[in-house]
Amino acid sequence: MNTNLLDLQNYSLSSENIIHIYPIIPRKTASVPFDVYDYNLLFNDFKTLFIIKNGLTIGCFYIESPAMRGLLKKLDVETFEMLTAASSVIRPGVAESGMMQEFIARHKDPSKRKYLIPQMEEILGETYGVMIYQEDVIKVSHHIAGLSLEEADLLRRAMSGKMRSHTAMEALTNKFFQTCRERNLKDHIAKELWRQIESFAGYSFCKAHSASFALLSFQVAFLKAHYPAEFMASVLSNGGGFYSPAVYIQESKRLGLKIKLPCINNSMYEYTGKGKTIQIGFMAIKNFSRSSAETIIEERKRYGVFKSLPDFLVRTCLAGRQAYLASRQAKIGYEETALLIKCGAMDCFNETRPTLLRLLDIYFYKLKLLNEDYNDLFINESFNLIEQVKTTKDYSIEEKCSAEYESFDYMVTKHPLNFYPEWIEQPGVVKAADMNKYNGRKIKMVGWYMTSKRISTKKGDTMKFLSLEDLTGTFEAVIFPNVYSLVAEKTLSMGPYIVEGKADDNNLIVNKLELLSDQPIKAEFRYDSAEYVYKPDDEGLKEEDFSLAKSIDIEKLRKAYVA
Repeated sequence: MNTNLLDLQNYSLSSENIIHIYPIIPRKTASVPFDVYDYNLLFNDFKTLFIIKNGLTIGCFYIESPAMRGLLKKLDVETFEMLTAASSVIRPGVAESGMMQEFIARHKDPSKRKYLIPQMEEILGETYGVMIYQEDVIKVSHHIAGLSLEEADLLRRAMSGKMRSHTAMEALTNKFFQTCRERNLKDHIAKELWRQIESFAGYSFCKAHSASFALLSFQVAFLKAHYPAEFMASVLSNGGGFYSPAVYIQESKRLGLKIKLPCINNSMYEYTGKGKTIQIGFMAIKNFSRSSAETIIEERKRYGVFKSLPDFLVRTCLAGRQAYLASRQAKIGYEETALLIKCGAMDCFNETRPTLLRLLDIYFYKLKLLNEDYNDLFINESFNLIEQVKTTKDYSIEEKCSAEYESFDYMVTKHPLNFYPEWIEQPGVVKAADMNKYNGRKIKMVGWYMTSKRISTKKGDTMKFLSLEDLTGTFEAVIFPNVYSLVAEKTLSMGPYIVEGKADDNNLIVNKLELLSDQPIKAEFRYDSAEYVYKPDDEGLKEEDFSLAKSIDIEKLRKAYVA
């Protein structure tokens, strides 16, 4: 068999071959007064540790999901090492094997750190005897079960991807139990070791993977803690992560930030943040093209801010006014101008929105302001009409919020729950911020939809996790199968929800659920599938790999592992 093995001892990667997709973040310059690669700073920063420990990590890479935020609080994560462990513990395999709850219990109470056999403490003491990394499979299989390092790694690889050879896998399984017997391990111990390996190895991270995730999580948590406006604006511009933009807007408000509506004289294409303010960008407006946004920005840059609606129309809609406009084919027409008016982007003209929409009709269809060849013999009457259509009556708050929701898929001026004061201010309704005071007690809460996840239990029944928010914070409504079967259809709404049940930390174990409205959830806001399973990349393990492991220089392979 011809094989080409890479000698890792003599291997080096030239920096010339490394391509950076994005430039490296500047390190402590006039414009960036911090070093995000100063790990001593990151891992000891009080504000960063506070938001991680308390699960205030919405927007932060990998640690923003409801389950992860709950885990951070349960583990009181305060160190990089514990965040590394948490990043792997949250993976489906560890959770499904029951070892995630065991890890939490052993972390909180040292008296519960019991080991299957004494040797487990020697090799898995750092994780309290729980296998949470792929390397742990190799350690247990080699040091305890007695497989060679090569066989232990083949077992790890076999369980991390689709096993193409059933006979080879069967041989490896038999070898595992054979070597356990040779080491005088009792059958129940060998079976429990195999159960733990089998249940989680296919989903687990290697430790380096978890550590790299944890480092990036720390870095973005630092940015959120110290530069919340810039950070949240970037999250929104990047399309968010686990949640819809509405969740990040509300999170920004909880951070004390002011959210400004799009403005033709201030907005850029993306969201921008500075100080205590986030300016919504043109990208947030549905059905508004990027080329139109760039036309506005370029025109503003060259000739200054727009003074009035006709000034805007002439400068952005008149074909051929500037060569750069004509060449880019970026004229802004009636429909897109109306979109800007309706969402509040032209409030800077100090006219009511109904007035601006009426004037838009006159400028386009009566005066034909944009038609250079049009001559109106009754121009004075047309100008009189302009004054006649002006009105001081603006849209109501409800109408403005409706326009915002239609334009952005979220509200800025008010939160949807603000329109249900008789419920959110009702005596007996517990706020999310006060939930920890009622642990173990039956309570009633009101919440608006954030996201949801539907899963199948081991028995094959369906249940749901419903992430909700009120004006003070977020909480999880856990709907077990017996209740979900009765309220499943209701959980397809944005809310508001009235939920009753037993408080369990940040979870509410629901026994009753009602709706105050039936606004349907948009499909893109759902993580709502009992069938979707996260699988790692297939390492492509073939039967030939088993024979290869036996035929090569064992000493050289072992050096490669530790290089």
